[in-house]
Amino acid sequence: MTSAGLGHEPEIVESFDGTTISVTLLGEGDGLPLLVANAIGANLAAWRRSLVDIARERSIVMWDHRGLFGSGPARSDRIDPGAHAEDAMAALDHHRVGRFALAGWSNGTRIAIEIAARYPERVAALALVSGGSGHPAGRLLRLELASAIPIVSSVAKYFAGPLASRFQKLVARPEITGMIRQSGMVGATADTPALVDLLRGMAECDLRTLLALFEAVIGDSGAELLGHIQAPTSMIVGERDQFTSHRMVEETARAIPECRVIRYEGATHYLPLEYPARLSQDLRDFFAELGI
Repeated sequence: MTSAGLGHEPEIVESFDGTTISVTLLGEGDGLPLLVANAIGANLAAWRRSLVDIARERSIVMWDHRGLFGSGPARSDRIDPGAHAEDAMAALDHHRVGRFALAGWSNGTRIAIEIAARYPERVAALALVSGGSGHPAGRLLRLELASAIPIVSSVAKYFAGPLASRFQKLVARPEITGMIRQSGMVGATADTPALVDLLRGMAECDLRTLLALFEAVIGDSGAELLGHIQAPTSMIVGERDQFTSHRMVEETARAIPECRVIRYEGATHYLPLEYPARLSQDLRDFFAELGI
């Protein structure tokens, strides 16, 4: 299967509170299905090259977070990690998926942790890529600057209109690829066109909704859930990750009963875009070890 073979037609599924969720089913094969909990505001662009080989072996389920891309706005006041977990289960139930493997990237790992803790009987394996259990404001006292993101998002959402316009103009600039490479935000091996696609996809979203989701998901600590995770867990992190501190990784790994850590030297937070082939192989090896 080539990356073109990851073409898909999303389906609309109704979640627990009537919110309509856009759900994508990719891949084929006899392996246990894989549910991908994406980062808030991310789309398939972040995972495309990492999923090609996995999609030959198993089906893959992804969904758009409520209020973003093809999913409708929340029909209730629920935008917390638990609501996203229930959206994911609605997506799986729609496709009649029972047990499944689970992978999350960036702040999507907070949602993945919620799913794994709520549904231990259904989650056969958990992979946390470039993320941990959330960034509550209290972690600022440990000088973890990523924990300022929920606070910044809380303020910035009130200025979403002018900020959205500037963001859209920035990512539409033809020189954006070169600007990203010069910024140092990603490693030299990064699939920069895919990152541009990711940023342009984010720019298409309603910025106020996007910032509200950042605040609700990233700012909600899932640390108390980690001990309830029963699935074998693999944390895959970059040594240069700007948003996932070494301390968070160590604390998360210690709290999950069965967890191992794999570190990529030179990788940043955008590990799936920098080392897609290695990430794909590590995930496939992890699932093969478990016989799923």
